[in-house]
Amino acid sequence: MASSIRDDLKSFRRSWVHHTGMQLATLTVLASTFTVVVFVLSLSLNLRRILASWGDGVQMTAYLNDDVPNDTIQNLKKHFATSDDFREVVYVPRERATENFRSQMASYAPDLLADADFSNPFPASFRLVLKKGVATETDVTALEETAASIKKLEGIEDVSYGQSWIHNYSSFVSTLYASSGVMAIVLLLGSLFVVGNSIRSSIAARREEIQILELVGATSSMIRRPFVAEGLAMGALATIAALALNLLAYTWGKSVMSSSLVLARLVPTLSFLDISTVLLLVIVGAGIGGVGAWISVLGINDGWSAKQGLES
Repeated sequence: MASSIRDDLKSFRRSWVHHTGMQLATLTVLASTFTVVVFVLSLSLNLRRILASWGDGVQMTAYLNDDVPNDTIQNLKKHFATSDDFREVVYVPRERATENFRSQMASYAPDLLADADFSNPFPASFRLVLKKGVATETDVTALEETAASIKKLEGIEDVSYGQSWIHNYSSFVSTLYASSGVMAIVLLLGSLFVVGNSIRSSIAARREEIQILELVGATSSMIRRPFVAEGLAMGALATIAALALNLLAYTWGKSVMSSSLVLARLVPTLSFLDISTVLLLVIVGAGIGGVGAWISVLGINDGWSAKQGLES
């Protein structure tokens, strides 16, 4: 086993020595392809983390009709308090809503608030803090269903929870996540052809060596293994390079966001790919290289080299 690995490493090193330009070009194309895949994956995951972070603070406000009887208010309070959807229920009467508005707008519109004709346009309401955050489109759907059921209760005029931005952001993240999956499949399939072309070039350059091995009775695995190992190594190296580039981009982007007053609060929610995901990506990248190489060497040791020799 150890000798086989040493032979594969020697074969890989020899390919780099004799075909440096081809190997560099293949590695560059593969690394660029994997960089795009890793970037989109990392972006999608971090956008989901941001949604989950914002979703933890989502509150629902149920506005009451005017002149709602106290019995109805008590029934609503009991209904919300016993619900499994909310961890905090706060009743806000009209007077408190007006005072909250006055305190928030005192520095912006003092003349308006000092006007004697300024009435109390704010309805009483319930502020409902959700037990479960909003992290996926499924959670958004559940939130919409909860709001619809509350709106049907007696005494409720309207329900608000920032419907527009939650729905739009969730749809954007879900669309990006699905699109990234399709794009990753297309790019990875293209990587098979890139690796295949590189391996076919190596096979053509070592045709005489392969012909001799075939003539002396070498098995298929002995002849094909170095090329498959070369594809595995190329795929793994390209994935590692892509991860390194994305880590540098992530570190730079995080530092830029930290210097922005608007974006700085998002920094704690961001993170690079965890170690298990990194290892999985390296394995997948190596697998892509190995499969591309394996497809290219299927014709070896079935008289391929001898036939090529006769034709030449």
